[in-house]
Amino acid sequence: MVLASVFLAISLPLLVWGFWPPRRETVILPLLPADGMPSLPEARTIHLTFSPVMRAGDAQIVELNLSADGEAEDNRLYEEYNVIVEARLDLPFADVRPAEVVSTALGEGSAATFYWEVNPRDVGELRGTVWLYLRLVPKAGGPAGETRRAVSAQLIGIRSKSVLGRTGSQARAAGVVGLIVGLALGILSIRRWRDESRGTKI
Repeated sequence: MVLASVFLAISLPLLVWGFWPPRRETVILPLLPADGMPSLPEARTIHLTFSPVMRAGDAQIVELNLSADGEAEDNRLYEEYNVIVEARLDLPFADVRPAEVVSTALGEGSAATFYWEVNPRDVGELRGTVWLYLRLVPKAGGPAGETRRAVSAQLIGIRSKSVLGRTGSQARAAGVVGLIVGLALGILSIRRWRDESRGTKI
């Protein structure tokens, strides 16, 4: 019974650590005008959501959302330009997908959302930058010349952790095996105790 308790005492914390969802946090900032290019006619907000602490060996999704706050007072910008928003996550020592710049068209009052899958290569602290760009491409008959500027460079920090030197998948596997072994030993111990109790009574 003691051995079963030892297995359960080790495996249960491993299971909790291995399966408990990492805490997510959202950084909210206003989109500020960029020098040398027309401003968007509506106020917009950037939402950056990620897990600052994660299990080693696991992957997480980093989300960047650019949303509109209210209506545009003057929509001439959208009439004269195709507005394109671009984003890139620069995070050294991690595998990031997609690794290249991703882009989408931005219409009046519409939102743009980007997702990256992040998998740290090792345990430790990761520091990087989430870049956001605006690109204005003139429509036919509109102003001449395309403009592209960085409008946000948000720093991001992610800590990759292990427990007893185990990655998330290793901790989950060890926890499941330990739980099964602990339960099996516990059942065998209870049956043996019952058999011994019956033999003593006889």
